Amino acid sequence: MTTDVLLPTPAADKPNARTAAALARLRQAMHDIETEIAAHHGIYPFNHGRVTQSELCRRADVKKATLQTPLHKDTTRVDILRWLDGLSAQLAHTRDGTRERVTEVADGLAAEVQRLTLALESAERRVAQLEQENAALRGRLARP
Repeated sequence: MTTDVLLPTPAADKPNARTAAALARLRQAMHDIETEIAAHHGIYPFNHGRVTQSELCRRADVKKATLQTPLHKDTTRVDILRWLDGLSAQLAHTRDGTRERVTEVADGLAAEVQRLTLALESAERRVAQLEQENAALRGRLARP
């Protein structure tokens, strides 16, 4: 998942450092949220698994009311809502749904740990066998 939302840039004739900084923080927060969801197997690890406008604004340190101003209402806010809709298809929408998804991921990880443990034990047995064969061959070479 990539942040394909292009938040507006401040107008060239009226550059506003605060607006540019807020947009940059929003972009960074969107990227961070996507990264965390990917790292946590499709689960957003904060806010009970829900990503909302409020959560994005909290992460970006931007007041949600900022999105209601004339500068952002029809641009930034619309782009954020589009981005949230894209995330919504991948995330659970309730605490129970998030809990079920976490359990599902945990069960999958437990099965993977079991598989890796068996593979490791098998590899360790093979290493021990090869070490014995190696020692036997060295013993034969040492004898004249």
